[in-house]
Amino acid sequence: MAVEINVKPYVEAIISEIGIVSHTLKTKGIKRFQRACVVSGLMIFVSYAGVFAPHQKKSARLNSEIQKAKTLSEFGAQYKTMSEQLSETYARLPTLDDRDQWLSNSVRDSLNVAGLVTDDFRPVNEQEQKGLLYQTSNVTLNIRFFELYDWLLRLESARPMMHILSVSLSKKGSIGYNRATCEISTVIPKQRYR
Repeated sequence: MAVEINVKPYVEAIISEIGIVSHTLKTKGIKRFQRACVVSGLMIFVSYAGVFAPHQKKSARLNSEIQKAKTLSEFGAQYKTMSEQLSETYARLPTLDDRDQWLSNSVRDSLNVAGLVTDDFRPVNEQEQKGLLYQTSNVTLNIRFFELYDWLLRLESARPMMHILSVSLSKKGSIGYNRATCEISTVIPKQRYR
């Protein structure tokens, strides 16, 4: 239910008041009302400076603080995400304490689980670059293709992570057997950041 307001009488009253003020100023002169104009101007300035301006400054300061808090929140969320990603990556890599025999033991364990025997198992070669230790080992064995496939899947899905750098496959021996040479590596960070 809308209330109707007739604005016409108010507008007429304002126009009438403006006419009275302008007629009075013309007949009596501006000098007579000079003091009243100065006082009213001063009151307008004081009310602006005392009431409106401080709230405007406070509002601007609060908006600035809110913006800073939003920025900090965004950076905090980004830091948390990156920290979780780093922790997940570290969880997939061997620790520095496992450095000595981890790769050779892990490869040997995966061969034993599959019931495979190696023809040649070379010692681990280690290189350091930019705070990371890269360990590589070569394994040669006579194997059927489906056994090789299963073994490679087991290696690639192992935790901590092992990576197959290369696989060389050639026919050798009796029917169904192949000679496979695999180069397997892992990465060990020397320092873990938190």
